[in-house]
Formats: sequence, structure tokens, C-alpha cells
Amino acid sequence: MHSLAPRLLAIVTTALTMAIAVAAPARADQWGDLDCQATPNDARCTVTVTYTGGGNGGGGGGGNVVCKVGDNVVDCHNAYGWLGKDGCYYGKDDGNFLPANQWIKTCLDPATGDPIPGLTIVTLFQPPAALGVITQRAVDNLTMPRPVIAANPSLTTTQFVHVPVWWWVQPGWWQTQTARASAGGLTIEAKAVPRKITWYAGDGTSTVCTGPGTPWTVSANPLAASPTCGHTYSKTSASSPGGKFTLRAVATWDVSWSGGGLSGTEPAITTTTTVSITVTEQRAVVVL
Repeated sequence: MHSLAPRLLAIVTTALTMAIAVAAPARADQWGDLDCQATPNDARCTVTVTYTGGGNGGGGGGGNVVCKVGDNVVDCHNAYGWLGKDGCYYGKDDGNFLPANQWIKTCLDPATGDPIPGLTIVTLFQPPAALGVITQRAVDNLTMPRPVIAANPSLTTTQFVHVPVWWWVQPGWWQTQTARASAGGLTIEAKAVPRKITWYAGDGTSTVCTGPGTPWTVSANPLAASPTCGHTYSKTSASSPGGKFTLRAVATWDVSWSGGGLSGTEPAITTTTTVSITVTEQRAVVVL
């Protein structure tokens, strides 16, 4: 069960729809006699983590994770933590005082299966490989909606230079999205929290709004600027393709995961909505 050479950097692959980062193979240490830089395709250099089942819905369902080194099945998780792509195990301290991206690294003596003495704390920018397939499945299960945008003046009508535009997303859109994935008795919940919307006006400017924006109401002064999110055009769209500007609303979501006393973050996700608008100028009327 513990016959893998410690610190043997390996290529990590997954089956079905799962995918995790692939590390370049490195030379084995004194516990192994295999040079993976010289023979990177040697099956003994490959750690494979396979996630099966679990479905694709937000509930995650029940899945299973199988880990192999070459053709040998090994523990995905044991008392020392989760199997990493280098064949060592990564765990946390009993009091869980380590930051989310710091782990205790334990490599096993292939001859005895016992841990090699010495405490090593390392920083990982991704979860250990065996845990990573579960967290990634949870993230993949997230349903990330595109912004449902609105404006005053309406996006379906002609807009005018020097008249403030109010931008917002429809009520109910600005809310946290969650999804889960399970395997081996562990359930990971992924969470996506909207952080900001970047509005690209189409005239070469952009505005970052850290909230959903304020819906315009009839009680507001039509010539007043939005208190939270908006723009005032200073040129028309006449010279743009089709005589229109392309307005883009790009929502940025902060993504994190947690479960089994563990937690971490993932790269932010963006979703985008675009709409074409016409911006013109009001012509003065001279009354004689």
C-alpha cells in the first residue's frame, strides 16, 4: 500500500471529466532508483487520481476517489493526510492552526511504509492531488449566472450624451452560489460570492461597481447621477460599428471551498453579459 518512492514528482492525471494540473517529473531521491527526468513516460512515475460518480448537480451526490502509482492502488487519504502529486501525503495540524495554503508534508519510506522523520511545512497553491479532484468537482458543479442587467434610460431605448445613466443588476441576482461534491465520506462545498461588476461602456471607459447598483425609481431626479453605479456618456455612438456601442457587464465571483475541517480558495470566475446601445445627442430647439 505504501510502496511509492517519496518525493518522486510525477505527472498527475484524472479520468472522466476531472482534470488537475500536471507537474513536470523530477529526479527521485535516495529512496528510489528511477530518474523520471530521463524516463518521464515510465509508468512508475505516474500518480493517477480518478473521481467516479457524484453526478453533476449542485448536490454533488456520492462519488469515489481511487489513487494509483503506476498500476498499484495506494491510499488517497490516510492518517498523514491526502496524497499529493509527488507521492507524499499532505495534512493539517490537530488544532488546525496552519493557514489554508500551508500543509504538513509526510513522505513514506517505501521499504517500511513508515514516515521519514522530520517535520516539513510547505505552501501549496492548489489542494493535494487526491483532495483536489473533489474540490474541483464541487467548483465545476457551481451554476454561475450571467448578470441580468438593467439601466435608466432603458437599454432598449436611445440614450443621450451628458445625461447620467443608472446601471444595476436585477433584484435577486446578486447572491452567493453554492454546490457540493462528495467522495469517501467527505463532502466539499464550493461557494461563489459576487464581488464586483465591471461595466465597459463601449466608449473606451469602464466603471467598477462593488455592489449590484441602485435601481432607478420615478421619485429620483432623471438628471441626477446614480449614487452607486452609473456613467455619463460624453460622445455619441455614431462612429462605432453599426452606430452602436457594445455595453459589457463583467461579474467577478470569489470562489472558495470548505469541508472536513479543510478550506481553500480557487481563482476567481467571471460571467459576462453584453448588449448594444445607441447613444446620440439631444438637439436644441429654438423657438422664435
